[in-house]
Amino acid sequence: MFKSIFIVLVLLLYSSVGICQVNTYSLSEEKNLYKKIADVELNTVQGKINLSSIYDKSPVLLALVFSRCSGVCNPMLMNLSKTIRNIKSDRNFQILVVSFDLRDSLSDLIAMANHYVPIGEKPWFFATTRQIKELNSSIGFTPVWDSVRMQFDHEPMIVGVNENGFISRKLIGIRNSDELLTVIKDVNNEFIPSYPLPRKGMVFSCFTYDPVTGVKKPSLGLLVLLIPTVLTGFILLFFSFRKQHKMIDSNG
Repeated sequence: MFKSIFIVLVLLLYSSVGICQVNTYSLSEEKNLYKKIADVELNTVQGKINLSSIYDKSPVLLALVFSRCSGVCNPMLMNLSKTIRNIKSDRNFQILVVSFDLRDSLSDLIAMANHYVPIGEKPWFFATTRQIKELNSSIGFTPVWDSVRMQFDHEPMIVGVNENGFISRKLIGIRNSDELLTVIKDVNNEFIPSYPLPRKGMVFSCFTYDPVTGVKKPSLGLLVLLIPTVLTGFILLFFSFRKQHKMIDSNG
């Protein structure tokens, strides 16, 4: 009897916490959001230009890759190219692909990109930069060099930059066309329905999140979700003890 009650309580607790987890954000996508991107100098087919000269004209979707990548870079570029062609959008935006590997030359990057996008095709830009540390730091991108495999361990990332140079949205992982279209809408300052980040003013959120420290803590909303589970446990235990006492009295 008690074993069955315990299993029921565990399942109820798991489902209660699961409700909160469905609505929590991937906090790594919130890192450096609404901060200004580093205005680094880029080496492009058009010559040396600053990043600001691109986003001043129209919002930017930034993708970071390296030409020697044996992992996610090529699939990400292929997916991005295919998705952009399929999205029927008259919105104003440009796509900037930057190598984060200082070994890459512009010709290395162009040779890689030619498999997916004809060079010169709008709205694409391809570039290298000697200031990649500053760019990576400004967007919260942290590739790690693996000296054994001679590769960078990194996440595929698309960064939306608006016309003022602020990071308005980030996507981590290879994403579908709907999510990419959301980034395009965001950099064009269109309204996008979304859940707000957990914060102090949200009394019944499951968690509170401090964007400065990056610490996430349980909040009152999680307790509210657990109350029915705890009450159910007490009710089950009450009736279980009552049934046992009746059995003892009848046998006595």
